[in-house]
Amino acid sequence: MLSNKQKRQKLREQRKRKAEKRARVQQANRLKFNHLPVDKEKIVSSSLLFDLPDYYEDYPFTCRDCGSRQLWTAKQQKWWYEVVGGDWESVAIRCRSCRVRERLRKDKARKEHLEGIAKKNLK
Repeated sequence: MLSNKQKRQKLREQRKRKAEKRARVQQANRLKFNHLPVDKEKIVSSSLLFDLPDYYEDYPFTCRDCGSRQLWTAKQQKWWYEVVGGDWESVAIRCRSCRVRERLRKDKARKEHLEGIAKKNLK
């Protein structure tokens, strides 16, 4: 026959084992479903009005320009937010090829604009 103190100790040990098992399963799921931990000290944003998540998760989105279904991976998010210092509230909206096309379009427009200003100043 166990005393109440021994029963409580046994229950604590069972709960501790269950919690450890649950933590192992959650960690395995994070690795399985491509979760990466957030390094909160590397996040630079002026608009952190809410708590940061603990993990990056793959984020599916539809490209704004071509309409194709894309996946913004946890690895890409980690690079964007922690290495490049992108704004925490920004998300992917264009696929790779549409981003390249948009960048070229902007570069061309900027070049034409500067040429127009140069011609105007010569007159």
